[in-house]
Amino acid sequence: MERLTNPGLGALETLMDTEEKHIQALAAAAESPLGEVATTEPHDDADLANEEAAERVQDAMMAHYRAQLADIEAARDRIRRGEYGICVDCRQSIPYARLKAYPTAKRCAVCQRRHEQLYAIDRAK
Repeated sequence: MERLTNPGLGALETLMDTEEKHIQALAAAAESPLGEVATTEPHDDADLANEEAAERVQDAMMAHYRAQLADIEAARDRIRRGEYGICVDCRQSIPYARLKAYPTAKRCAVCQRRHEQLYAIDRAK
């Protein structure tokens, strides 16, 4: 089983740090009110529908940002436990190229494809 070297692991941790800062900046921008205009006239149905749609999009984006940050924290936890870079399903090493492209990967590409196929089947039921 191939183990990550300290320089390789350090480079991946730097990628995660950079991505975390980027996600936090996006989340902060998404949470700030974007020039809300107060109106004294009642909203019509189209205005209400647009506001609701915008709120749903913002909620979905915030959920996505929270999930990404949770993935980064989970990867850091695997690093602390000495399990980073090891597939959670087959227990084989995750290739460095995959980790460099996707530093929070917890599965090798083969197991990830299998997981996604099973998840798609479960969701279809």
